Amino acid sequence: MKKLKFAGIIALIIIAFTALSLTGCPTEPDAPPTYTVWTDVITYTEFSNTFQTTLTDGYYARMELPDAQWNQLSPSLTNEGKHNWTENQLYNYFIGRGFGSTEANQQKSWLLTIKHGFIASRTGSTVYLLLK
Repeated sequence: MKKLKFAGIIALIIIAFTALSLTGCPTEPDAPPTYTVWTDVITYTEFSNTFQTTLTDGYYARMELPDAQWNQLSPSLTNEGKHNWTENQLYNYFIGRGFGSTEANQQKSWLLTIKHGFIASRTGSTVYLLLK
């Protein structure tokens, strides 16, 4: 009888250990990191008036923002146009704005290396803004 009780206790410990081990295993692969960005579309006139500069059709401009500028700008940002994108989604954004594959990868990589900044690209009278 003692052997039966001992065997039952051992079996119970093995089952409990196995159950605890399995609960610690992730069931899904780790999700890729996301980056908070804002997108907007403005007219070229709005762009040139706001930034007091020109942007040639078919070109882009990018600028890293120092913390002081970001601190002035960020309170005005809302959830409108706000996204949490993966690297692949950032790449697809650039492809959708007419960037070639190599250029899309370069701009995505640049954006990921900076703390805050923006990229503006012009197509005709439309300027696409991506802010991080």
